[in-house]
Amino acid sequence: MNASKPVPLYKDLWAWSFALAIAGYPLVGVLSSVSAAADDKLSIAFRVLVVFLCGLSFLFSGRQKAWRFGDAWLFCFAGLYMSKVGIDYRVDGDSDNLVFAVTTSVLPTAFLALSTNRWSEINAAWAVFVVGALTVVGIVWLQYSGSSAVMFDNSDRVYFERLNPISIGHAGLTALIASYTLMRTPQGKIVKSAILTVVALSAFTMYLASARGPLVAMLCCVALFPMLRPRLKTIIMGWVLLGGIVLVLATADMTPLVDKFHLTTSGTAATNSNVGRLEFIASSWELFQQNPLFGYGTHPPFGYPHNMFVEILQAMGLLGMAIFVGVFVKIAMAVRFLADRRLVLLPLLATQAFVGAQFSGSLWGSASLWIVVTVLIFRVNAMRSFDLWAGRRGMGRSYAQFGAPSGAR
Repeated sequence: MNASKPVPLYKDLWAWSFALAIAGYPLVGVLSSVSAAADDKLSIAFRVLVVFLCGLSFLFSGRQKAWRFGDAWLFCFAGLYMSKVGIDYRVDGDSDNLVFAVTTSVLPTAFLALSTNRWSEINAAWAVFVVGALTVVGIVWLQYSGSSAVMFDNSDRVYFERLNPISIGHAGLTALIASYTLMRTPQGKIVKSAILTVVALSAFTMYLASARGPLVAMLCCVALFPMLRPRLKTIIMGWVLLGGIVLVLATADMTPLVDKFHLTTSGTAATNSNVGRLEFIASSWELFQQNPLFGYGTHPPFGYPHNMFVEILQAMGLLGMAIFVGVFVKIAMAVRFLADRRLVLLPLLATQAFVGAQFSGSLWGSASLWIVVTVLIFRVNAMRSFDLWAGRRGMGRSYAQFGAPSGAR
């Protein structure tokens, strides 16, 4: 795979397709709630648009499509899981899960992964930043405009009719990740001020949502790079931030914050989502025990357990979990590979999606997780292939440099 010439952001169809696929749904959720649409027409139209754009990205990616940069563990896991979804559809007659998984996760993931020769970290970061910025600005504006679209749950967490607090929190974190990626490159004062403004709005959006998954994912992202990239300044800044958080938690009255984030197991499932999810996990574990080797299936009677590991055991049993261990090792190696080359966008997005999947959502509906992890693995395999090709020809410049932001720190 040869390095392609830099593509201007406004012409980078791959970057915009990627950004809309992983960060566009919260923006559509805000627009749907504001328009008070009685159905999912806007959401369905957006999914079709994303599939169309991702398909165009694949068609226009040139002859060097990334067919050969896949991974056997990932293919086996995805194939087994989608087979189980298809079998459950034939047995239960419920096509919603299958259609949603194919249109929202499978097709965009396949098209984007097979066109990773178009990847540009700086362009992808800008595209995700723009989509994320529009989302958080819209959420904060609606919060202070007194819009009837803004609602509050029993712990004063903000949500919309078609956008729950978890999705709002992850929208803020995605914008933060894109902002951090851009701040690592030289920027003018006006642009830097705009990025810092979005950082503040994103952090405030996460507070308004007060969802556990995005909060834990952010802390994991903060802790990740001091360990993966041993640079003194990064280590000091990361651990000082975590130390300050621990100090505040130890010295201040955290009762209101604990109640807001639902960090206790008091109350009932109706008043505390922790209780309900613990009940779902227990039910999912019972289903797994009915067929430990192959699992119960992807369509349990109670919904889904809001935990990726438990859901894998429930859906595919020990066989599926054994295959997923191989995928997890591949993800960890890919994150380390990119982090060592100062490419941070995919590792941070993968961390966010992976940690977030331990708190909420279903595996078949986790489009961001499927897309980011698959693109991450394909991209790293392509870069390693180029490094090997370049080494045989005595070339000194590695493929990683073609994707790294100029002047990244």
